[in-house]
Amino acid sequence: MKEQNKNEQITCPYCKEEMVKTKSPLCRACSLKLFYCPRCRKPFPRTSRQCPHCGADIRAGTR
Repeated sequence: MKEQNKNEQITCPYCKEEMVKTKSPLCRACSLKLFYCPRCRKPFPRTSRQCPHCGADIRAGTR
């Protein structure tokens, strides 16, 4: 069943380019490092305090 999610489409939070989710931490279009939400695993801008997709508090556990 996990094979279906292997080609999941995501959008770069910086350049808004659609791309296939990969293990690479870089957007191929703009070459910026992607950060992924620990809850929903979708990319978000590193300046965010909350995930724009699920509302998770991103910086709660980081210091």
